[in-house]
Amino acid sequence: MARYFKITEIDCDSFFQCTGEELDCSQLVVPVIGYVFVAVDDTDEDEISVPLDSFDEED
Repeated sequence: MARYFKITEIDCDSFFQCTGEELDCSQLVVPVIGYVFVAVDDTDEDEISVPLDSFDEED
């Protein structure tokens, strides 16, 4: 099955407000109620990696 995604960059304050998390490593993936938020330190990483099961909604 094909799956499609929309990726939009947000600022640090918006990320924290939505997730309650701060980036304390090179990459952080946080699923939150139907959305998946990703933070990445672009001095250490040049791409993001998001497990597809991050998008699976929990019952």
